[in-house]
Amino acid sequence: MFKFEKEQLVFDIASVKIGGQPGENPTVVIGSIFYRGDKTVQDEKDGKINREAAEELITKFEEVSDKVGMPCILDVVCSNSENAKKYLEFAADATKMPIQIDYVSDDAALSGMEAARKLGILDRTILNSFNPETKDEVYQKAKEVGIQAAIALTYSSKAVISYKERIRLLDTLIPKIKAAGINKILIDTVVMDIVTLGLACKAIYEAKKRFGYPCGCGAHNAIASWKSLLNKKNEVLTAACSAIANGLPIAIGGDFILFGPVSDAEFIVPAIAIINAAYGQILMEEGKRPQPNHPRFKISRL
Repeated sequence: MFKFEKEQLVFDIASVKIGGQPGENPTVVIGSIFYRGDKTVQDEKDGKINREAAEELITKFEEVSDKVGMPCILDVVCSNSENAKKYLEFAADATKMPIQIDYVSDDAALSGMEAARKLGILDRTILNSFNPETKDEVYQKAKEVGIQAAIALTYSSKAVISYKERIRLLDTLIPKIKAAGINKILIDTVVMDIVTLGLACKAIYEAKKRFGYPCGCGAHNAIASWKSLLNKKNEVLTAACSAIANGLPIAIGGDFILFGPVSDAEFIVPAIAIINAAYGQILMEEGKRPQPNHPRFKISRL
């Protein structure tokens, strides 16, 4: 397995370690909930949800992740100020894992960060995300509440067709995020479809090589945007393609993966664990023994 000459940063977010040299720490798997179309959402505007169904999905996500030794994060999609408060209140009570505020509107971002402060969960909260178009009020709110972790999203109209442009954006985006008091920066190299998945993977390698920050992407978008595949309504084929798409960024050194709905954890998380288990053996040959809960030792229990 390759190594980066640049020092690779490792961040601890609520006991979840993320980052480092390829294979050093297990990949962090990030599943989303309350996205548009999520059947657990009963009224998006007011933030009304089927709590029992949502809790069941989260529990299954935690169980399968623990079984194969994969650290996990819950990505909570918030579309307005009202549901941001209610969704985060629910998530804070339903799980102890780190929580991402995945905001669709600025109001949701501001409300979500304020809710995280009032709930006392800032130490396990990640803002998803800052990009070149993020307004100053979001940066100001992040600094005001004291949030410590956030994602830098390398998105722009030019970056969509160029991995080099994605790296260039980080030269200005990272200092701006740091100025907001955020010291745990994760880099999302942006996936919108199958074509951009390749660019995102190349950007992961280049970003780790240059900056040393933990990197990953939302590989699930490559499948979610593939209309001809989805129209086939072939669950086995879709699951196989999704596992491949999510595994590719990990194989080239990605530190985290936004794999899509938490309901997909049952087949995505074990697939990612296989890659981690394989690379774990390389560490052992190099004289480094992975932690007892590493996928190298737990994958056989699946």
